[in-house]
Amino acid sequence: MISSYASYLAYERTYETRLVSMVKSGPVQREVEYFAENIGKISTGDELVADQRLYRFAMKAFDLESQIFAKGLIKKLLKEGITEPLALANRLTDSKFKTFAKAFAFAEVGDYNVKNPDFVKLVIERYLKVNLEARAGEENVAVQLGLYFDRAAPRVTNWYSVLADKALREVALTGLGFPPEVNSMNVDRLVERMEERFDIKDLQDEEKRSKLIKRFTLMYDIRNGIGGAASDRVSLFSPLPSGSRGGGQIITMDASTLGAISRFS
Repeated sequence: MISSYASYLAYERTYETRLVSMVKSGPVQREVEYFAENIGKISTGDELVADQRLYRFAMKAFDLESQIFAKGLIKKLLKEGITEPLALANRLTDSKFKTFAKAFAFAEVGDYNVKNPDFVKLVIERYLKVNLEARAGEENVAVQLGLYFDRAAPRVTNWYSVLADKALREVALTGLGFPPEVNSMNVDRLVERMEERFDIKDLQDEEKRSKLIKRFTLMYDIRNGIGGAASDRVSLFSPLPSGSRGGGQIITMDASTLGAISRFS
């Protein structure tokens, strides 16, 4: 069996080639073409949710596939946007929801973004990356977690945000050498312990982030055995419920409305 770290490196080194290959995959290509041809025809969040293929594509692109059933919540999320402090996006624990609302920005700029080719291209790129990560997870969930962490971690600014994302949390706590028991620790105390071991700003440093991912994959194999028992992928990539002690209400406000394309990662 190949170690998780070796598998992760193999994916990392061939990442762009794998993305190109995925684009040519029949099912993926059909969904990409449908999204590109039809997303500009909608004008509201309700219309996005009403088109099952566009909706599923968008949700998957923003790591929210596990929440596809929550159509009422997503409609409210898109209708309210992110400007008001009490908007739903600013009250949910997991920042994926806010990223989703901020990107489409129906409440702030109407249908401007969905009719912008540059925005459509960015969403398609995200969709392809998420699909590639999921495919890697079918072989080794540690590789999927590592790839996701490498993509998502640079945008976080505090450890509360990491703890509020179950996949980021799994990589960070394991990579920093914390035992599973710390999940029951007071969240503020846990953040203090994490700050002692790793400067959050270093997540933006590719080399330091890579070293943390390496430690995670090695620890994953030690705890599970090479090719051994995998974590529950569905659970790991599902948002935490609102009010969870995984990080509390940690979303920071960006009060500026969105002109043109919202920047998202």
